[in-house]
Amino acid sequence: MEFLVDLTLPTDARLISQTRRVVSGYLHEMGVATEVVDDVVLALDEACTNVMRHAFPGAPESFHLSARLDADEVVVIVEDDGVGLPTSTLNEPLGPSVPMATSGRGLQMIRRLMTDVELETAPLRQGTRLEMRRSLL
Repeated sequence: MEFLVDLTLPTDARLISQTRRVVSGYLHEMGVATEVVDDVVLALDEACTNVMRHAFPGAPESFHLSARLDADEVVVIVEDDGVGLPTSTLNEPLGPSVPMATSGRGLQMIRRLMTDVELETAPLRQGTRLEMRRSLL
């Protein structure tokens, strides 16, 4: 069992729901448990929203999304060549820094939903690369 979704998307919030449906539909069709699908889709939604809100201040741009399912896990990679993240974001603790904050928790949520999360940003690269893995087991 293996499938691959590989997309280059504009930073247009109207496309997030369709992207969620595509990935969710494929995972369901491949027999992935609903709990895993829900976690992956929510993490994907957070990652795409972060790109749209933060990567490209000013003019809209595009970003890359790939999702792969194999026998053991789902791997989702979201990449952009935007402004990158502050260094402090790389090692954010899991708990919310401001308990009543209504934003700024996306990366924390992704870390809780997924089995493994790797984040690369400046100075290692231009933009940001977020690789998220969710075990099927």
